[in-house]
Amino acid sequence: MRKRLCLLLLVLSLLLTACSPATQPEPTPAPEAPVPEEPPEPELSQREKEWTEDIEFFRENIKEKHADPFYFCPEEEFDWRLDQLAARVGDLSDNDIFFELTAIAARLGDIHLNVYPGASHIYDRMFPAKVKFFDNKLYLTAFQEGFEHLRPYLLREIVAVNGVDIAYLERKIESVSNPANRWYSRETFTELHYFFVPAFFDWAGCGYTEGYTFQILNENQEVESVEIPLITGDEWKQGQWICPENWDSLRYLRSGIQAEYIEAENGGCVYVSFAVMDYPSSIRRLINEAAELLEEHADCGKLVIDLRMNTGGWSTVIWALQDTVRQLKPECTYVLTGGGTMSMAINAIACFRGGLDAITVGEPTGQFSSFFAYSGDAENERRFTLPHSQLEVEVSNLWNDSATDLPLFDIDYAFKERYDETGRLYEWENTILPDVYVYQDIEDIRQGRDSVMEWALAQ
Repeated sequence: MRKRLCLLLLVLSLLLTACSPATQPEPTPAPEAPVPEEPPEPELSQREKEWTEDIEFFRENIKEKHADPFYFCPEEEFDWRLDQLAARVGDLSDNDIFFELTAIAARLGDIHLNVYPGASHIYDRMFPAKVKFFDNKLYLTAFQEGFEHLRPYLLREIVAVNGVDIAYLERKIESVSNPANRWYSRETFTELHYFFVPAFFDWAGCGYTEGYTFQILNENQEVESVEIPLITGDEWKQGQWICPENWDSLRYLRSGIQAEYIEAENGGCVYVSFAVMDYPSSIRRLINEAAELLEEHADCGKLVIDLRMNTGGWSTVIWALQDTVRQLKPECTYVLTGGGTMSMAINAIACFRGGLDAITVGEPTGQFSSFFAYSGDAENERRFTLPHSQLEVEVSNLWNDSATDLPLFDIDYAFKERYDETGRLYEWENTILPDVYVYQDIEDIRQGRDSVMEWALAQ
């Protein structure tokens, strides 16, 4: 019996073992997927490395040498713009990079901060033509001998370049001069920096086609496409220029300084033109001449001081003005202003308003009464040259505060300024509006008549 029981237990044990699940082997872990390696950064060409170094050199020196580089533009925006430019140098021409840097500099709101072409090639190709803004429109004002096909378009409005509208191009013009002051921008584009060059229009979006055509309104106000050939920079400098008839009668476009008596129906005026304010001795001589003319024409009594093309000069000139302006005894004084009136010419306006109770006439100035400037005693501290491209940069190393500086010259402060909660001027405080706004009428210009002078003579 016992044997049978043991045998039965053995059989049951074998059955249970046979029915139990088989022991599963431990699973072999799947091999990890290889982590893809990051592609190496593409190696920069030598040209890209040099431009990148130049951009960094520009950044460091602006921050180091400028009196207050982020007065208007935040430092974060300045750095971001430079970083974006550095990332694109491989896709841009050297000329394009020059204009991009110029636009970044202009955004800082300091018209004394300039990027000069240096050894660049923006002036290798030129147009055999000159232009100027009158009453918000761009007109052809001269052409070189040998390009007679442009004669019918003298003082005709240019409405587009290669089909790109002037309204858009003007925004690009402002971006490389002063985004907040269109009057200054127009003068720098055509007169001061002279950016009316093919390189600018290529950068601005007109270089999508070979060659250049200007869309110009003819005498019937119909749009004509006029081909504009190119000449070299040397040809541009050495060529003979043909201007509209009676162009020379526009006194304010002449260079230099002068004093003369102008006869007119209302008794005429003593006219004084300050194209630049450089030597105190020259200023004293000019004021003395004006005083003598006022005495010779005692029945006149009208003094017209033209500052429309005066881009400034030396601060010491103010002493000469302050000393000599008292000898002038006009019955009325008009100061003519425009987009070319800036820097120390602004302080001269305050001098004439304070000493002669002058009335300003014309268009808004190219600068406000308080502004960035630079000291001539520290030229090496305010200039630098980019090591590879050789672009030259000049920065402001001081702030000219008219509210505190003009009284030092015994000149009454003549302008109202508005400051924000941080004690800084608002960005739109960038121009002085004239007491009487008179724009240059193109029909007057075609007749050789100066609209602003015409208004002053009629008073």
